[in-house]
Amino acid sequence: MDFAYNDKKGKLQITVTGIVKGRAADLSGLDLSGGAKKMVPYYIHAVIKNAGTTDLSLTMPDGPRGVLADGGQARSLSVMGRFSKCDGYPDTHSFPPGKSYRTCAPVLAAPGSPVTGATWSSDAYSDGPAATWTR
Repeated sequence: MDFAYNDKKGKLQITVTGIVKGRAADLSGLDLSGGAKKMVPYYIHAVIKNAGTTDLSLTMPDGPRGVLADGGQARSLSVMGRFSKCDGYPDTHSFPPGKSYRTCAPVLAAPGSPVTGATWSSDAYSDGPAATWTR
């Protein structure tokens, strides 16, 4: 997929390696409020590769958004610091052509609404997905 970050433009190859349903207890150490406390965590695992010719070092590809079985969007979960169940901060300090890294993005869904896919946008300001993966 095409990718843009500030003045850098390149191509990313994204391979989803799994979507894993977590347990409510996984979230117990987080300070969640309201309806988020009742949601189920899912962990989207992927490999991101710099598939272009541009050095994308020091860029920050957006993480995926979860897609629900009914086509809706799962809620994103942003965690400040480390989250041992799914730590996926992009490792792009050095991201030359051909390099790849593993990532994990936590998302939340209501009980009974499984996460069955993921979408990525080409940049933080895109309206729609540039890449979508479903089971």
